[in-house]
Amino acid sequence: MREVDEANTETRRRHIIEATTRCLARNGVAKTSMSDICREAGMRSGHIYYYFENKDTLLEAVLLRNRNEVIETIEHMLDGQDIASQIFDVHVKAEEGRLSYGLTPAVRIELECYFQRNQLLTTHRDEYSARLAAAMRTAVMSAIDAGRLPKDLDVDRFVNAIGLIWDGLSSSRLDPGANMASLRDAVHFLLERWLPDARPG
Repeated sequence: MREVDEANTETRRRHIIEATTRCLARNGVAKTSMSDICREAGMRSGHIYYYFENKDTLLEAVLLRNRNEVIETIEHMLDGQDIASQIFDVHVKAEEGRLSYGLTPAVRIELECYFQRNQLLTTHRDEYSARLAAAMRTAVMSAIDAGRLPKDLDVDRFVNAIGLIWDGLSSSRLDPGANMASLRDAVHFLLERWLPDARPG
């Protein structure tokens, strides 16, 4: 019986998150109210508060929805030879995952700013950031051990550089007409001087 209840709870939570994502896409973060979300989900507010403590925990769930898939991808993101392309492709794959359930780059960045501006860095988001950094370090260390990255590479600086590249790609994706081939070339330009063997095939 408990397994059925847990499955039903997860289904309801996903339904609410999807309704919230649609509202955010239409109205933005600031102009999306719990009333809007209730209407979109076809639920009374009391029902939604059973699954989410408040609007902030619901927005956090939207922002972190595909976190486990992203972590798993990052842990193996440098398993091949073309390091620069793999760094680019991981970003694209994560973005496509978010777009598949309606979380556009604009809404995601707006959510990030919302949490930063209001200093609502919750335990869940801090844990996710730590897991993300650990997954990136694991990928880099594996590539070093396999000889795909230089032995003397400064791992922390390289991880920070990947994060900056992904932030830049996120901003570039705000333009729906962004030229992905050009963005891929830019990532290669940024990295190839340090990784002469990591060239597109």
